Amino acid sequence: MFDEYDNVRNPMLGAYLLWNFILGYFSEKNEAVPLEELFIVLPMTMKEDIAEQIKSTNKVSGMRIMSDKFMKKDVLKNDLISNLHNDIQNMKDITAMSIAEAIKAGLISMDIENNTFFPLELRKRNKESANILKMGKNAEKIGQWCAEMDLMQIEEILKVRF
Repeated sequence: MFDEYDNVRNPMLGAYLLWNFILGYFSEKNEAVPLEELFIVLPMTMKEDIAEQIKSTNKVSGMRIMSDKFMKKDVLKNDLISNLHNDIQNMKDITAMSIAEAIKAGLISMDIENNTFFPLELRKRNKESANILKMGKNAEKIGQWCAEMDLMQIEEILKVRF
């Protein structure tokens, strides 16, 4: 229990996850990521039940298929998606700290005029533990999915407001 709490409050882990999200987005669209989208990453990758559904969904299936899984009888955890907006609000400070850490670490940079983020470091890192690498892959997959949609589609699928 304490390890999970510490991980959620760790801005360096958050920086790593945000960087993976941005890498995934950038690899699909070759564009910078809007700031708003960064706020879904930590709540989705750090909640075990959501992370399991992300992991079990093929990249080509997309975010809508992943979200729809929460309605299936064998999962039936629709409250996880409907609570995502509250989780985003509760984690906005750690997300902001994680953005700052990712910038300080030279992983990402911000285009201030457009309020977007792009990767500075493009090389993958494989020195992290297996669990951290899994979380990073989930974040990257979410980034790839988000690159295929606009903000309104993401809001509709995840039941959030940016």
